[in-house]
Amino acid sequence: MNIVVDTNIVFSALMSPAGNVSDILMNSASPIQFFSPKFLEFELEKYEEKILKYSGITRNELQELKRMITPKIYFIDHDLIQQNTWNQAKTLTQDIDEKDAPFVALTIELNALLWTGDKKLIKGLKRKSVDWAIDSEEMRNLMP
Repeated sequence: MNIVVDTNIVFSALMSPAGNVSDILMNSASPIQFFSPKFLEFELEKYEEKILKYSGITRNELQELKRMITPKIYFIDHDLIQQNTWNQAKTLTQDIDEKDAPFVALTIELNALLWTGDKKLIKGLKRKSVDWAIDSEEMRNLMP
């Protein structure tokens, strides 16, 4: 089962390493495979100071957590996503949050589920009859 993880899921795992989200990412096993667009790597760097501030962990602890979590995720280059898939993702996210387009595009491209903590995104996609956006509770229920 292919699961695309949104930025807020990885941030949640980093900010609460003993939490439910971190547990799912760290302890999932086959047949679950996690994916994310390379954009997530940029966001991890961009918001590192914010993560440190709100998590209360040290820079070394954050680096260690990244070393444990990021290998669990296959990062996919944006260029590998077909243009028609990008167009579909942009249409789906244009009135929700266009910053989510890379995650939606990758989800469509991989015929996967999108695991996100963004309630606005989930509700917006469900209004458009999308049934492949799930929250952490739904993700937990999918665990073998």
